[in-house]
Amino acid sequence: MKWTKVPKVEKPWLEYWPKETPRNLDYEEIPLDETLRRVAKDIPNSIAIHFGGWEMTYAELDEAVDKFATGLRVLGVKEGSVVALMTPNLPQYVVAFYGIVRAGGIANPIIPLNKYAEIVYQCNDSKAEILIILDYLYEENLHGKDMSKFESLKTIILCAVGNVVSPIKRVLGNLLGKIPRMKVWPEGKVDGIRYRKFQEIYTIGTPISLPERNVNAANDVVCLIYTGGTTGTPKGVQLTHLNLIANCQQAHQWIVTQLPAVADQYGRGGMIVVLPLSHSFALTICMSVGIFLGYKLILFATPPDPISGILKSVSELGATFAPGVPTLWNKVTQDPKSKNYKGKMENFVACLSAAAPLPWEVKVKFEELTGALIIEGYGMSEAAPMLTASPFHRSVKNTVGFPVPDSYIKIMDSETGKILLPQYKGTIEEFEALEPEEQEKYVGEICGSGPQIMKGYLNKPEETKYALRTDENGIVWYYTADIGMIDGEGYLRILDRKRDMIKYKGHSVFPREVEDLMYQHPAVLEVGVYGLKSDDPEVGELIKAAVALKPEYVGKVTEKDIMDWCKENIAWFKYPREITIVKELPKSLVGKVLRRVLRDGDTE
Repeated sequence: MKWTKVPKVEKPWLEYWPKETPRNLDYEEIPLDETLRRVAKDIPNSIAIHFGGWEMTYAELDEAVDKFATGLRVLGVKEGSVVALMTPNLPQYVVAFYGIVRAGGIANPIIPLNKYAEIVYQCNDSKAEILIILDYLYEENLHGKDMSKFESLKTIILCAVGNVVSPIKRVLGNLLGKIPRMKVWPEGKVDGIRYRKFQEIYTIGTPISLPERNVNAANDVVCLIYTGGTTGTPKGVQLTHLNLIANCQQAHQWIVTQLPAVADQYGRGGMIVVLPLSHSFALTICMSVGIFLGYKLILFATPPDPISGILKSVSELGATFAPGVPTLWNKVTQDPKSKNYKGKMENFVACLSAAAPLPWEVKVKFEELTGALIIEGYGMSEAAPMLTASPFHRSVKNTVGFPVPDSYIKIMDSETGKILLPQYKGTIEEFEALEPEEQEKYVGEICGSGPQIMKGYLNKPEETKYALRTDENGIVWYYTADIGMIDGEGYLRILDRKRDMIKYKGHSVFPREVEDLMYQHPAVLEVGVYGLKSDDPEVGELIKAAVALKPEYVGKVTEKDIMDWCKENIAWFKYPREITIVKELPKSLVGKVLRRVLRDGDTE
């Protein structure tokens, strides 16, 4: 299928587009799980999953998915049934996710950090019939709670880490208490909900018996990813088979055409999976793309301690590619043990960084340390998630690159969303030299279009109508609520979230821009900039910053030192009026600094 919904907007990125990468692709309208089926037939004996020494081949994974899908059908899962999934990055997650899809259901990942009320809300909102959950998370969040609050839940399937670690590690882990587990599992039917063990689903799924499916890839929802809910009640992003297949193909082509060494490792390479698979970034870029590449998924249930353990796995297991977030790359470069692996990562080709701005100095240090290229990408759950990516051989500082194949971006005015803003014709450096009043002519809300854009929000027609808007030519655009601009070469620069923009004495100040500048201070490890309403109406909002220092600067650099540096290096209307040094900044599961938490903590 060719994507024909091409909007009438300027496309300056075409002139600088990587010559190896096709601008348009031919998308397969197939069920998402068919990609796993094909790889399993092609390279059945290649390792699909590596988890703490435990491994599973592609043939074994595909068979496990068949059995699990059959078991789910026996439990009543049918076309469109919602199955919630709440585990960290375990082999069971991969089996369950593809098993749900192969059974005809809709996978509904729940972030492992969520608590009772959040789990109840998501299950009820999605009308989940089954919840697959790690025993430890069940005990921590649901055991002993009022289960009558779950309106549609019929079955809870419990799994354990000990099911998949090697026998020696399992015995030692249990004896030493290093593997979290629930000692006594509920059995049978309790409070109207039937409990099952994960391993039982394989048993009732044997012999394998799956009906033929008639999947409408462009219309049938296969996954519900819930947004963080920072602007209100969490919303279920409805992603279709086509959304996820298209984004998988877009990301795959972006990588392998520019980096042939990635494609050359088919059936032999490895994908580092330290990002949570419950998040759309890892779900697509780690799991789906990793399977598309025929790589072994090197799963981490939690980030290793020390964090240099990631490079240890890269070195010992021959990992090729690693998606991650800036805080991860920053910690790796800061870990003194990381240098032990320098020169020992010959198969390591590249990394993709997203979810937050990547400081340029971190990029440079990481590439020098590992020999792997690292680029920035930009996306969101509503885009499955990848919308743009930097060219691997032509990254530009403070940008997130070009829209990926068959994707388009435009900048609309941030007040009404109805006025298309002019494209700036110069470079990012020239833009930064403009007066603020001139800059604002080109800065507005980023909108994206392409085959990966979601179907809509579940049961939220008004929010869907606001987020997905059709232009005069019939093209659907997703309004991201991110503020940015496009330069003369087509590179996208993100300035901030619309809701985080600070108004100081009539000037628009973007926290992300101030953070990027403050990262240039040699002592700054992490920084979060936010605004608080001032009592002075002429001021509007005060600019504040919370800073975490690099270990070697703790106790040696003061808040006044950083303030003096800011006054000298940042425009008068942008620098923070108050700076607080903290031990650590509050972050989301994927490493985004939570400005909302900083702001709320400052108002208590």
